Amino acid sequence: MKKLFLPVIAMALVLGGCASVGGGTAKSRLETHKLDAMDGKKDVYIGSLGVTFVTEDSSSSKATSPMIRHGASDYANAHLRAKLSGVPETTMQAITDQVYADLVSKLQAQGYTVRNYADLSKNKRWNKIDKLESPYLPTGMSAFRGGLNKDWPTYSPTGMDLIYAQKIANTFAIGEVADEIGVPVLAANYTVHFAYFDDDADYKVEYGKGALGQDRRTLSASVALGQGIQVTSGSGLYFANEGAGSFADNGYIRLKDPIIVAGAYGENEDTTSGATKAVNAFSSLLGMVSGRSSSTTEITVNAVPEYYQEGALKVLTAANERIVNKLAVEK
Repeated sequence: MKKLFLPVIAMALVLGGCASVGGGTAKSRLETHKLDAMDGKKDVYIGSLGVTFVTEDSSSSKATSPMIRHGASDYANAHLRAKLSGVPETTMQAITDQVYADLVSKLQAQGYTVRNYADLSKNKRWNKIDKLESPYLPTGMSAFRGGLNKDWPTYSPTGMDLIYAQKIANTFAIGEVADEIGVPVLAANYTVHFAYFDDDADYKVEYGKGALGQDRRTLSASVALGQGIQVTSGSGLYFANEGAGSFADNGYIRLKDPIIVAGAYGENEDTTSGATKAVNAFSSLLGMVSGRSSSTTEITVNAVPEYYQEGALKVLTAANERIVNKLAVEK
C-alpha cells in the first residue's frame, strides 16, 4: 500500500488504490454471463479490441484522530497524483497489436476458426456502427458521456476499427450484425494500469538488471508507490449472437479481480511542484493550530519502454488465457 506521513498529525495514512486497482491472486476470479450462448460455436469474428492505457491517476484519503484536543474533527488529508512517463505511442500500439495476435492464437488453439476482419468490415450494417479514431483520447463532454477518462488513450490493433463496445447502442448493433451473418462477434476491452497499491500480485518480474539497479521501487518522498502493471477488474470479452433483448444469446467474460505483475520497470521521481510544496507547508503551519492538515505529493514513473512493454504483455496475455480457457469450456 502507499503510505504518506504528515507532520501535523502523527499517523500513517493508508490510501486506497487508484481507479479500479487492488490486490490480485494467482487465481483471479472471473465474472461470466450466458456462457452457454457460445456452446457449439466454432467460427467467430473479432469485431473489436481496445486497450486503454492509464497514464495518469490520483487517490486521496482522510484520517481523523480523537486523541488531539479538538477531538474527532481533527484530520489529515493525503493526496497522491501519479503519472506515467517515457512510454511512446509506438510502444502502446505494438502492445495492442501483440495482444490481438495472442488472442487470435489462443482462440485457434482451442479449436475456433477466427474469420478475417476484412470480411466483417464489408458488412453494411457493421459499417453503420460508430467508429473512433485510434488512438482515441476522450476530451470534455465526450469523455463524460462515454464514462472514459480524458487522460487515458485507447488503441485498436493496426488495420482494425476502434469501437467503444461498452456503449449500449453498440452492443445491440454488434449483436444485430452477428445475427445477420450467423457468426458470433467478439469484442475485447482491456484497461492497463501502471501501478498497484496492494501486497498481492499474480507475478513478479525482475526486468533487465544493470543500469537501473536491483531495486527500483524506492521513492525519495514519503510515499511508497509500488511499481507494477495490471489489467484492471472489469476488463474482458463480450460475445454477441443476437441484437437487443433481455433473453438474447449474448454474454461476457470479465475479470472480477485484476491481474497484476509486480516489478520495477523504471524510476519513481518526486515531481511535486514548488507551488504545491508551498501549499503543503502553509497547511502544515496552520495545522499546528487547527489540528487539520492537507498534503499533496506528485510522483512520475519514468518508465523504460521495453520493460513496460514486457510487463504489459505479461498481464494482457494472462488475461487472454484465462478468458479463452473459460470460453472453451462451453465450446
